[in-house]
Amino acid sequence: MSTDTLTRAWTDVEFRAGLSTDELAGIDHPAGDLDAELEELLLPEAAIPTTGCTKWSGSPNCCC
Repeated sequence: MSTDTLTRAWTDVEFRAGLSTDELAGIDHPAGDLDAELEELLLPEAAIPTTGCTKWSGSPNCCC
């Protein structure tokens, strides 16, 4: 499916309503898989360490 068709399927309600079940099943969300994007960027949310800081201030922010 072309990029234009994919975009239209997610933005045009009337166009989407005219697609068959098989066509709808073959359309990925244009944003993709957010978890895969985060893994690719090496930013798994659960693995971000905490500093234990209770007061952030300054510019740039620091634990002072």
